[in-house]
Amino acid sequence: MIRFAMLAAVMLSVISPVSAQDVLLLGEVQRVILQPSGTADCPPQCPPDTLYPDGSRRICISNGGGCQTMDVKIERVYRGDAKGETRRFKSRIGEWGPSFPVHEKRIVVSEEAGEVSWSPAIEQDGKIFIDPRRLRRIGGIPTSANDDGKLAELDELLERTATAQQH
Repeated sequence: MIRFAMLAAVMLSVISPVSAQDVLLLGEVQRVILQPSGTADCPPQCPPDTLYPDGSRRICISNGGGCQTMDVKIERVYRGDAKGETRRFKSRIGEWGPSFPVHEKRIVVSEEAGEVSWSPAIEQDGKIFIDPRRLRRIGGIPTSANDDGKLAELDELLERTATAQQH
């Protein structure tokens, strides 16, 4: 029983910092920075090649393209904690290139367990809608049940995720 309690305490200490970073907010992109791997703010994705005593070599091949950073001027925070006027989001650039937007429109940005996704914020009749093909999950809950491409109302999604997390 003592081992279980110690294991639970360790797991909570490991999991808590990740969830403390989770956030969902509405804002405007202020700056996007692209950096190649190996620079100060973008460590190499692979360790250096290793030559072993038996003559074999360990190599790493990656299709990663560096790192991206996005500063968003916060208009409204829906979930999590975003102190200050801006929030900085960082992620690796994948095989298909940078994914952070470079435009002047408002966006809804989600960061969950270090994964950043976003959707344009589309305002209709005073309500904010998102594209569920861009922002696929909120609070671990899918934003679209059938992936039909229809816009999803943000307030309804927040209600649904709050209800799902209570059960």
